[in-house]
Amino acid sequence: MPLKVRLTVCFVALLAATVAILVSVMLNGVTETVSRAEERELKGYLGAVEAMAGLRTQTALALAEMVATMPDVQSAVADGDRARLLSVFSAPFARMREDAGVQQFQFHMAPATSFLRLHQPALFGDDLSSFRQMVVEANRRGSTVQGLENGVADLGARAIVPIAPDGKNIGSVEFGMDFGQEFAWQFKSRFAVDLAIHLPSDDGFRTVAATAPALLEDPDLRRQAFAGKTVLRRFMFDGRSVAALLAPINDYSGKPVAVAEITMDAGEYATQYAQARWRALGVGVVVLLAGVAIAWFISQTISRPLVAMTEAMHRLAEGDLGIDVPAADRADEIGRMARAMFVFKQNRAEIERQKAERDQFARLGILGEMASNIAHELNQPLASILNYGRGMVHMLDGEAADQAMLRTGAVAVAEQAERAAAIIHRIRGFVRRRPPHRVRVNVNSLAREALSLFETSTSRSKVPVRRRLAPHLPAVLGDKVEIQQVLLNLLQNALDATPDGGDILLTTEVADGKVTVSISDSGSGLAPGVEERMFDPFFTTKSEGLGLGLSICRTIVESHGGGFLVRPGPEGGVTIAFTLPALS
Repeated sequence: MPLKVRLTVCFVALLAATVAILVSVMLNGVTETVSRAEERELKGYLGAVEAMAGLRTQTALALAEMVATMPDVQSAVADGDRARLLSVFSAPFARMREDAGVQQFQFHMAPATSFLRLHQPALFGDDLSSFRQMVVEANRRGSTVQGLENGVADLGARAIVPIAPDGKNIGSVEFGMDFGQEFAWQFKSRFAVDLAIHLPSDDGFRTVAATAPALLEDPDLRRQAFAGKTVLRRFMFDGRSVAALLAPINDYSGKPVAVAEITMDAGEYATQYAQARWRALGVGVVVLLAGVAIAWFISQTISRPLVAMTEAMHRLAEGDLGIDVPAADRADEIGRMARAMFVFKQNRAEIERQKAERDQFARLGILGEMASNIAHELNQPLASILNYGRGMVHMLDGEAADQAMLRTGAVAVAEQAERAAAIIHRIRGFVRRRPPHRVRVNVNSLAREALSLFETSTSRSKVPVRRRLAPHLPAVLGDKVEIQQVLLNLLQNALDATPDGGDILLTTEVADGKVTVSISDSGSGLAPGVEERMFDPFFTTKSEGLGLGLSICRTIVESHGGGFLVRPGPEGGVTIAFTLPALS
């Protein structure tokens, strides 16, 4: 993957992850804020329930204290005169029941015996101690007791005040206010939220008051609330967002006696959350787009010049010295890199120039060593042309020229001229300086051409060159003249090392994806220490050598991705082999 693509992808991915985290954190914060606001509001309504219950309890207390201190009441209770109390309070109780929401008005005899129920006058004399602990407590302590308590008429806001003329407690008076359906409707009319009151029962809970159908009907949730835990839930109901709270309602002693369920419309909070969510997403999109723009800017100003410079360096490494160095006019680090690359280009050009001159010098050196043999090779076709030409002239000077013999001579002259031209063409192609040109070449064909150039030298020195060329040899990517230069140099070295009567062996083979060319001589081998230095520049064992041949050969082979191997020859002497990567 290109650098600019990786840089852009990584930057955008990092930015996207950062935006996602930030948006998530923002939304979580909004959710938590909205949840706390809903919870505070619901708990505020719960406090309002408790406050309204407290007001009712205070009303009951005020009424009870007023009645308990009346002398006629104290006298009638002391005398056990139920009829007198009934005649005095029947009419006032009816008005209090209608106007003030008083549900219960009754007198007790200590410790907890019903004396008169104005709301049920016919029922009296029963023992209340098993289920009316407020009555027992007030008469036992001789002090006021107030709060919520569950009784026969369900849950009520009650106040009980002792009747104690002359400081002696003889009974008590009780007022009980509604804490059921009427209370729930009053609460909803005042606060515009729904209220339900659930009392524990044998099979779970029963609802004694509700302004709307209960939405949290799970018994487990109600049990958790009755145990003292505040339960908050949010959900959709009839297409609107709703928040509901379950919380315990405590009696006069501080123990849970019921569960209050408060339900309110949370549409405003849902709207606020939706607006905050869209704002957060909008900010995230803007930040992401800004990040993409920054990534594009970085790609254009940093990674793009780097990519261009990398491509230029790659082409320069391949020997293309005609490239232009990009971004050399910049004043930043990229500009300094470009200027350093320009210096490298100049140095590479100088090295290439020196290498070309050195290669040319080496080729001329090889050609100088072969010059006499090449002259001998050219003498053969030239001598043949001379002999055929003289014979044809002599024949034409005669009285009767043989046309067939003249034709044969002319054909022979042409053949020998073509042979001489081929020799000169091969020599010109080898000696001429030109830039390297790498193409698919067949090593066997190059070996045959090199041997063709070399065959005259071996014939004069009576050193034959045997060949063992592998069939179906794969092609290699190389410069034809440079590989021929390596072959001719190695053949010349082998010839110099082989005495008359010996021979030279040239073999080709392929193994492990590499083409190997080996040239073995039948000389006396290498002297100690020569093998380690034989490829060093200017090291030679010849009296008139320059020591550049094998060094140039190694440079050429390594530039083709290959290498050299020196080992003992199969019949004595030395084998020098070089490898080239095979093309598939």
